[in-house]
Amino acid sequence: MACRHFGLPRTIRVDNEACFNSRLMKTALTLLGIRLQTTELHCPWQNGRIERFFGTFKHQLDRIAITGKDELRTKLVEFRAWYNHARPHQHLHGSTPAEAWSGIAKSTREARFVSIWEGRLTGWFFPP
Repeated sequence: MACRHFGLPRTIRVDNEACFNSRLMKTALTLLGIRLQTTELHCPWQNGRIERFFGTFKHQLDRIAITGKDELRTKLVEFRAWYNHARPHQHLHGSTPAEAWSGIAKSTREARFVSIWEGRLTGWFFPP
Protein backbone atom coordinates (compact mmCIF):
# COMPACT_ATOMS: atom_id res chain seq x y z
CA MET A 1 0.00 0.00 0.00
CA ALA A 2 2.85 2.38 0.81
CA CYS A 3 4.44 1.79 -2.61
CA ARG A 4 1.12 2.42 -4.35
CA HIS A 5 0.68 5.65 -2.44
CA PHE A 6 4.25 7.02 -2.42
CA GLY A 7 5.94 5.11 -5.25
CA LEU A 8 8.87 2.71 -5.03
CA PRO A 9 11.73 3.67 -2.74
CA ARG A 10 15.19 4.23 -4.18
CA THR A 11 16.78 2.26 -1.32
CA ILE A 12 15.67 -0.21 1.34
CA ARG A 13 17.81 -0.40 4.49
CA VAL A 14 17.77 -3.72 6.35
CA ASP A 15 19.84 -5.65 8.83
CA ASN A 16 21.80 -8.76 7.87
CA GLU A 17 19.10 -11.39 8.31
CA ALA A 18 19.35 -14.18 5.77
CA CYS A 19 15.90 -13.42 4.32
CA PHE A 20 16.99 -9.89 3.40
CA ASN A 21 20.24 -11.06 1.80
CA SER A 22 18.82 -13.98 -0.16
CA ARG A 23 19.31 -14.26 -3.90
CA LEU A 24 15.53 -13.96 -4.38
CA MET A 25 15.34 -10.70 -2.42
CA LYS A 26 18.35 -9.19 -4.16
CA THR A 27 17.05 -10.19 -7.61
CA ALA A 28 13.53 -8.85 -6.93
CA LEU A 29 14.85 -5.52 -5.69
CA THR A 30 17.25 -5.22 -8.64
CA LEU A 31 14.39 -5.86 -11.09
CA LEU A 32 12.36 -3.15 -9.35
CA GLY A 33 15.30 -0.73 -9.45
CA ILE A 34 15.59 -0.61 -5.67
CA ARG A 35 19.01 -0.52 -4.01
CA LEU A 36 19.51 -2.86 -1.01
CA GLN A 37 21.49 -1.27 1.80
CA THR A 38 22.47 -3.38 4.81
CA THR A 39 23.67 -2.26 8.21
CA GLU A 40 27.02 -3.41 9.52
CA LEU A 41 27.01 -6.64 11.51
CA HIS A 42 26.01 -6.25 15.17
CA CYS A 43 25.16 -2.54 14.75
CA PRO A 44 21.40 -2.20 15.43
CA TRP A 45 21.75 1.55 16.04
CA GLN A 46 22.33 1.97 12.31
CA ASN A 47 18.64 1.17 11.80
CA GLY A 48 17.45 2.79 15.01
CA ARG A 49 13.89 3.78 14.11
CA ILE A 50 12.72 0.27 13.31
CA GLU A 51 14.81 -1.36 16.04
CA ARG A 52 13.18 0.94 18.61
CA PHE A 53 9.72 0.25 17.19
CA PHE A 54 10.10 -3.53 17.34
CA GLY A 55 11.83 -3.44 20.73
CA THR A 56 8.94 -1.48 22.24
CA PHE A 57 6.39 -3.65 20.41
CA LYS A 58 7.87 -6.96 21.61
CA HIS A 59 8.14 -5.70 25.19
CA GLN A 60 4.44 -4.79 25.23
CA LEU A 61 3.20 -7.76 23.17
CA ASP A 62 4.61 -10.20 25.74
CA ARG A 63 2.09 -8.87 28.27
CA ILE A 64 -1.19 -9.44 26.42
CA ALA A 65 -3.04 -12.46 25.07
CA ILE A 66 -4.05 -12.49 21.41
CA THR A 67 -6.67 -15.01 20.33
CA GLY A 68 -6.49 -14.89 16.54
CA LYS A 69 -5.27 -13.21 13.39
CA ASP A 70 -8.05 -10.60 13.34
CA GLU A 71 -7.23 -9.53 16.88
CA LEU A 72 -3.52 -9.44 16.02
CA ARG A 73 -4.27 -7.21 13.03
CA THR A 74 -6.26 -4.86 15.28
CA LYS A 75 -3.52 -4.80 17.92
CA LEU A 76 -0.90 -3.96 15.28
CA VAL A 77 -2.94 -0.99 14.01
CA GLU A 78 -3.56 0.22 17.57
CA PHE A 79 0.11 -0.09 18.49
CA ARG A 80 1.30 1.76 15.40
CA ALA A 81 -1.16 4.60 16.03
CA TRP A 82 -0.13 4.85 19.71
CA TYR A 83 3.59 4.63 18.91
CA ASN A 84 3.52 7.31 16.21
CA HIS A 85 0.78 9.68 17.42
CA ALA A 86 0.35 9.46 21.22
CA ARG A 87 3.82 8.60 22.57
CA PRO A 88 6.08 11.62 22.97
CA HIS A 89 9.79 10.94 22.81
CA GLN A 90 12.40 12.73 24.90
CA HIS A 91 14.95 12.74 22.06
CA LEU A 92 12.35 14.39 19.83
CA HIS A 93 11.95 17.17 22.42
CA GLY A 94 8.55 15.90 23.55
CA SER A 95 7.15 15.47 20.07
CA THR A 96 5.67 12.26 18.80
CA PRO A 97 7.38 10.52 15.88
CA ALA A 98 4.55 11.62 13.57
CA GLU A 99 5.00 15.26 14.58
CA ALA A 100 8.77 15.09 14.19
CA TRP A 101 8.71 13.32 10.82
CA SER A 102 6.09 15.64 9.35
CA GLY A 103 7.79 18.73 10.74
CA ILE A 104 4.59 20.11 12.24
CA ALA A 105 4.25 21.70 15.66
CA LYS A 106 2.10 20.08 18.31
CA SER A 107 -1.54 20.92 17.70
CA THR A 108 -3.29 23.40 19.96
CA ARG A 109 -6.58 21.53 19.62
CA GLU A 110 -7.93 19.79 22.69
CA ALA A 111 -5.95 16.63 23.47
CA ARG A 112 -7.58 13.24 24.01
CA PHE A 113 -6.17 10.75 26.51
CA VAL A 114 -5.47 7.36 24.93
CA SER A 115 -5.42 4.13 26.92
CA ILE A 116 -5.30 0.81 25.07
CA TRP A 117 -4.09 -2.73 25.63
CA GLU A 118 -5.60 -2.93 29.12
CA GLY A 119 -3.98 0.37 30.10
CA ARG A 120 -0.46 -0.70 29.11
CA LEU A 121 -0.23 1.87 26.33
CA THR A 122 -1.25 5.38 27.31
CA GLY A 123 -0.62 8.88 26.10
CA TRP A 124 -2.14 12.11 24.86
CA PHE A 125 -3.25 12.44 21.26
CA PHE A 126 -3.36 15.99 19.88
CA PRO A 127 -5.58 15.98 16.77
CA PRO A 128 -4.03 17.90 13.84
